[in-house]
Amino acid sequence: MKNWKSLFVKSAQEVEVSKNLSSNNSGSYNFPINNTSDFNSTAIGVDEKVMNEVIAVYEKGIDSINMPGYDFYEFYKAISSISQPGEQAYIMAYQMAKSMDNTLSAGKLIQDADFYISKINEVHQEYNNQGQSRINAIEAKKNDEKNNLLQDIEKGSQQLSSLRNQLQALEIEISQKRTKLSSIESVYQPQEATIRQKLLANDGAKHISIMKLMAVKENIKKNIK
Repeated sequence: MKNWKSLFVKSAQEVEVSKNLSSNNSGSYNFPINNTSDFNSTAIGVDEKVMNEVIAVYEKGIDSINMPGYDFYEFYKAISSISQPGEQAYIMAYQMAKSMDNTLSAGKLIQDADFYISKINEVHQEYNNQGQSRINAIEAKKNDEKNNLLQDIEKGSQQLSSLRNQLQALEIEISQKRTKLSSIESVYQPQEATIRQKLLANDGAKHISIMKLMAVKENIKKNIK
């Protein structure tokens, strides 16, 4: 039977349908189900291609549990081959069935129909459970990834906010230092001017002092023998 998973995910694995014409030791029949399959069956809003593919899987499943001899399944196939079967078609199909198995009765056909219907319900429920489990697993994985991303975003936002605060503080510091730089001349100019005045005075004082001393020296040379 075709793996349900391949209905959604392209896979090389295909589970071949094996027709079971004999019952097992307990007298029951089972669709060949792959335990790793996943499909949440619903006909609402399903793409037609997907729906047809799933229906084909069920039909193969029904075929795989066909009981030996002529039973409801063969009757069902005969009726299904007619586009719009009416009462006459059912009567003729039943007569043909009786010709193949004279022990067949309407009650037996109905009993067999209930068997096939119950098996479809069982398989549907199993596939539904498997599909829902898969959805739950995907949801859990999605939520984990979402939470991790939200945490990373929050962490990144905090780091960005911190960097913005640091940048703002740095811009304020740069602005303050530019203001200080623009006024640095006015801060040091008076001190520098005072010192330059004193240096000029120092040069002048030296010149005057030397001139006085030289004058005395020259007068000594001139006047004292």
